[in-house]
Amino acid sequence: MADTSVKKQKVTVAFYVWRRLYVFIKPFRLRLSLAFLLNCIVAAAEVLKPWPLQVVIDYVLGGIAIGTGPKPKWPSWIPASFQANPLDLLPWCALSVMLLALISGICVYQRDLWLAETGQRVINKVRRAALDRLLVLSLAWHERKRRGDLLLRLIGDAASLRMLLIEGLFSLSAEALVFFGTIGMMFLIDWQLTLVAIAVLPLIGVMSAVVGIKLRRAARKQRMKEGELSASVHETLSSISVIQSYGLRDEANQAFARQNRKSGKAGLQATRIEGRMGIATEVTMAVGTAFILYLGVGRVHHEHALTAGQLLVLITYVRAFYKPIRKGLSRSAAMMKASASGERILEVLDAEPDLIAPVNPKPLTNVRGEFELRSVSFQHGDGRVVLRDLNLTIRAGEHLALLGDNGAGKSTLATLLPRLRDPQSGAVLLDGVDLRELDIDQLRSNIGVVFQETALFDGTLRENIQLGKPDAPMSEVEAAAATAGVASFAARWPEGLDRTIGERGAGLSGGERQRVALARAMLRKSRVYILDEPSTGLDANAEARLGSEVLQFLRGRTVLLITHNPRLLAGVDRIVRIVDGKIIELDRTEALAKLAHQGGGQ
Repeated sequence: MADTSVKKQKVTVAFYVWRRLYVFIKPFRLRLSLAFLLNCIVAAAEVLKPWPLQVVIDYVLGGIAIGTGPKPKWPSWIPASFQANPLDLLPWCALSVMLLALISGICVYQRDLWLAETGQRVINKVRRAALDRLLVLSLAWHERKRRGDLLLRLIGDAASLRMLLIEGLFSLSAEALVFFGTIGMMFLIDWQLTLVAIAVLPLIGVMSAVVGIKLRRAARKQRMKEGELSASVHETLSSISVIQSYGLRDEANQAFARQNRKSGKAGLQATRIEGRMGIATEVTMAVGTAFILYLGVGRVHHEHALTAGQLLVLITYVRAFYKPIRKGLSRSAAMMKASASGERILEVLDAEPDLIAPVNPKPLTNVRGEFELRSVSFQHGDGRVVLRDLNLTIRAGEHLALLGDNGAGKSTLATLLPRLRDPQSGAVLLDGVDLRELDIDQLRSNIGVVFQETALFDGTLRENIQLGKPDAPMSEVEAAAATAGVASFAARWPEGLDRTIGERGAGLSGGERQRVALARAMLRKSRVYILDEPSTGLDANAEARLGSEVLQFLRGRTVLLITHNPRLLAGVDRIVRIVDGKIIELDRTEALAKLAHQGGGQ
C-alpha cells in the first residue's frame, strides 16, 4: 500500500492527495479552464470596485477631504468636458459601480454552477472507483474492516474531497488573483504604505504552516472517530432485533454515547485549533491596518503625497488585501480537513487485492465441475486455523454433503471454490486447473451459490431473482421462481413477483428469503452449486420441495451441500466431515442413521 504520510512525501499531504486523485479531474479540464477564466474576470472586477469612489471624492467633490493642500490634477483618461461640471461624472461613477457588481455577480454564478456540477461528477467517479476496489477485495480483507467505517469513507469522506479537489482550489486561486491584483494597485498608489501592509505576511505564513500541520492531525483523528461512530451505529441497527429482545436498549445507548463523546471531543479539538488561528490572524491584520491608517493620514495631511480619495481607496485595498488572506486561511483549513478524508479514500484505492488475477488466464470452456483441494490450509486473521493440509475431491456431477461442528471450517471451505478467498497454502483446482490461473469472473459465472446468510436487495422479487442472470428471459425467471417455491408465496400479493421486498428483504420471512436465494442460484444454470445450510428458515413443506424438486433439478451438476438435515442428506451421493481441519469420509448409511437418531443435530 502506498504510504501517504507527510514524512515520506516531499510535498504537502493536501497536494499529494490532489495529485493522486487528479486522474478523476482530468476529463473536466476544459470546463475548469473556463471557470478559471471567470475567476480572473471576477478578480478584476473586485480590484476595480473602489475606483469609482475615488473619482467621486477627488474629482466630483473637487478637493481632498481635510480641505488643505492642492486640488488633484484631472487625469488624462477623464474627458475635459467634465472639468466644467464635475457633477456630470456622478452618474457614470454610479453606473460603473452597478456594472462591476453585475459582471462580478454573473461570473460568480456561472463559475459556481460549473464548479458544483464538476465537483459532483468528480466525487461520483471517486466513489465508484472506491466501491469497485472494495468489491474486488477478498472476504479476508473485509473481515478485518468495520462496515460502518467503510460506509463513512465511501459517503462522507468522498463528499469532503469536493473541497480539496475543486472548490477549495478554485477559491484559493480566486483569492490569490484578488490578492496580487490588490498588491499591484496598492504599489501604484503608494509603495511605501504598501510595504508596511505586507510586512505582517511572513508572520501569518509561519502561523498558517504550524497550525496547518496540527489541524490536519486533528482532522485525521476526527474522521477516524467518526468512522468508529458510524460502525457503532451500523452494528446497533443491524442487531435491532437482538437489542429489543434482550432489553439492551440502555446498553446500546451507553455504547453509542461513548463513541459520540469521543467523536465530539476530536471535532472540538480541530475547532479549537482553527479558532486560535483565526484570532491570531485577525489581531495581526488589525495591527497592519492600524499602521496604514495612522501613516496614511500623515501622507495626506503633511506630505500631500496622497489625495483623500486615494487614501480611501488604499484603506479599502488594505481591507481587501487582508480579506483574501482570511478567506484563504479558512479555505486552507477546510482543505487540510479534506486532505485527511482524502488519505482515508486513498487507503481504499491503494488497497492491494489479495486475490491476484492472472495476466493471461486459461480459458474455461466445457466445464465438467470437478473440484480438487490439495493440501489446503487456511488461517483466519484472528489466528484461528480451520483447515490443515486438507485434501478433498468433489467429482463432476456429484452431490457431496459436508458436515462439521460450528466453526469447523465448512463455510470457509465453501468460499474457496468460487475463489472468494485463497488458501495460505495448497491449491484448489477446477477440472485440473488451479483457480489462480483462471479468470475470476468467468470462474464465478459457472458457480451458483446460496450462503447461510441470505443477501437480498431493495427491489422486487423478480429483480432479486434476476440478479443470478440479468439477461435471462422472463420465462426462465418465472420457472426458477416456481421450482424454488417463490411463486407459491408471491401469489398472495396482487403484484406477484413484482412485489417490492424492502431493504435486505425486510418484507419476507427468513424461509422466504432463502427461497428467493435458491431461485437466484437456479436461474444461473451453473455447472457447480454451493448450498450452505439451504434449509435454514424453511418449513416442512419447503424442506420437502428443496429435497424433491430443487436437488432433483440439480442432478447432473456438481453440488456441495453443507447441512445436517437428514431429509436433504438422503439424496446426496457422498458424505464427508471436517474434523480438526481435515476431511474424514463417512459411511453414508451409518451417517444418515446417526443423524436421524439425533434428529438432525450435530
